[in-house]
Amino acid sequence: MIDGTEPNVCAKFVLMIFTTKIRNNLFVGFAVLFLSAAIYHFIGIIYTINDSPVWKHSLFVVIDLFFVYAILKRTKYFVYLFSFFLLEQYYSHGTYLIDIWSEKHQVHWISVFILILLPIALICLIEENKQKKKGYH
Repeated sequence: MIDGTEPNVCAKFVLMIFTTKIRNNLFVGFAVLFLSAAIYHFIGIIYTINDSPVWKHSLFVVIDLFFVYAILKRTKYFVYLFSFFLLEQYYSHGTYLIDIWSEKHQVHWISVFILILLPIALICLIEENKQKKKGYH
């Protein structure tokens, strides 16, 4: 029976894999990835690199630069904003991944990596928030 005093099996597994040191390193890595995405979208403003309009690239330059800062700062409410971002990315990249596969029978690997990495970042954010609430951080 789970009474809230002892972490369940999933929480123990996450804590085992994502220790504080590993989470902090992952957050720096995610910041670098967001910076890379901002650079990619900035290039998309100047040159045509895909079907996305310039306004979308411009918007994601701002979003990605904000997330560079936010993933390093990690306020307690950032996890909620990140959750909405994750949903948007799953819709956007998930749909694109399915469309590319349906039309060209190709895998869009950038979308695959985004769909794998963002949930890992969310898990790290959730676990860090739990640790902060318990006073372990």
